[in-house]
Parts: sequence; C-alpha cells; structure tokens
Amino acid sequence: MPFRDHYGQTQISLHWLVVALVFLQFVSGEGMARAFESVREGGSWTGDAVVHGWFGSMILVAMLLRFYLRLNRGVPPPSETEPPMIQRISRGTHWAFYAVLVAMPLIGLTAVLTRSALAGQVHVATSWLLLALIAAHVAGAFWHLVRQDGVVARIVYRQRAGAAGRQS
Repeated sequence: MPFRDHYGQTQISLHWLVVALVFLQFVSGEGMARAFESVREGGSWTGDAVVHGWFGSMILVAMLLRFYLRLNRGVPPPSETEPPMIQRISRGTHWAFYAVLVAMPLIGLTAVLTRSALAGQVHVATSWLLLALIAAHVAGAFWHLVRQDGVVARIVYRQRAGAAGRQS
C-alpha cells in the first residue's frame, strides 16, 4: 500500500463531504424518528425521512470511496513526534469511523425496509457512538493544532506534516 506525506484532493473532498453530511444527518434525525414511528403505525414517509435516507446513502457511498482510496492510495504516516500510544489511538479511531459510517446507513436501511424497531434503536444507539468518535477526533485535531505539528494541515490543505506554511 503506497503511503503519501499528505492526503489527495479527492480524499480531502470526501472527508469534508462526509463531515457536512453527518452534520445534516443529526439535524434531520429527529424528523426521521417521527416519520419512522408514523410509518410503523400505518402513516407515510415525510420529507425529513426521505432527506435523511438520501444523505445516509450518500455517506455510505462516500465512505466506501474513502475506504477504496485509503487501501489504494494510502494515508500519510503518523507524525514522527507522536507517541506510539497516540498513534494507535488515532489509527483505531479512524478505523472505527469507517466501521460506524458504513454500518449506520446499512442499519438505518434495514430499519426502514423491515420496519424493525430494534434496528431503529441500534441505529440511534450507534449515533451516540458516532458522536463519541467525533468528539475524540476533534480533540485529537486540537491536540495537533496546539502541538503545531502540521498533521491537521494534511486534511485541510494537502500540506505535508511538519511543512508549516509550505503547500504541495
């Protein structure tokens, strides 16, 4: 697997697309929950539910593309100044994001197609896990910003780690 010293433009674009879509999912989630209960009681789907479903499908496709690119293009190595334990936590958090952001749309789709309250509850519970991952990821980003090690710049500007002020 080839490793690069920065993320490619497609990887960066997909990252920020997923960030925006996940935000929109949390905004439309309550409407989806109401629509799901309505449909289970014989009602029909609302616009919020349809939007939530489309955004979830877009997240699934974007994450599968990100996974493909990760396997075929690689990702930048961890900062050389990063302690090994932090490197393992970072790597684990990233893989957990892939797992959760692929599983959630599939679980949500299962809930919708089968009208399963259990699948709906698992989907909601997984959203709390996603929030925890987001909090950890943002905390890690702030940690790198404080350290000024250039790691955050790799996903924002395609900048090499440790090359502050120099873009590639």
